[in-house]
Amino acid sequence: EDNLGNKINKRMIGIQLGAYNNEINHVKLGPAKSLYYSINEVYYVCASTLKYLVSIIKGSGDSSQLGGPIRIAKVTGQVAEFGILPFLSMMAYISISLGLINLFPIPLLDGGHLMFYSLEKILGKPLSQKTQEGFFRIGMFLLLSLMFFATFNDLKDLGLF
Repeated sequence: EDNLGNKINKRMIGIQLGAYNNEINHVKLGPAKSLYYSINEVYYVCASTLKYLVSIIKGSGDSSQLGGPIRIAKVTGQVAEFGILPFLSMMAYISISLGLINLFPIPLLDGGHLMFYSLEKILGKPLSQKTQEGFFRIGMFLLLSLMFFATFNDLKDLGLF
């Protein structure tokens, strides 16, 4: 369990409750050291996000920990009670995770567009309109499925299912 009494079996994408207690130590760092720690933290968030997603795909991860907008709102309210710094840190984690996911090669996301540009460069011509539309439909199905699943987990977490 975390500091808020929530049962956590695996880390959730981007945010981790329990990282904050009632005491926060402030350490002054110079610009170079701040940049170093920031890069390490971004790397940690990205690596944790990827490890979690791979574990779900392999079937070894707990997919019930995948939350959507309802859980994010709930956790945001809980973390905000700890103060502005934990709240801003959580917002940064969520932003980094969403930015990383946006780079996945799924049509409709920026990573999907980069994939199409790469294929166009390799093939020497763009994919046909029909092929692109097919990929976009698949991407839409994947994204809507993920959104539905995350929202279902949120509603289940609230005891509605």
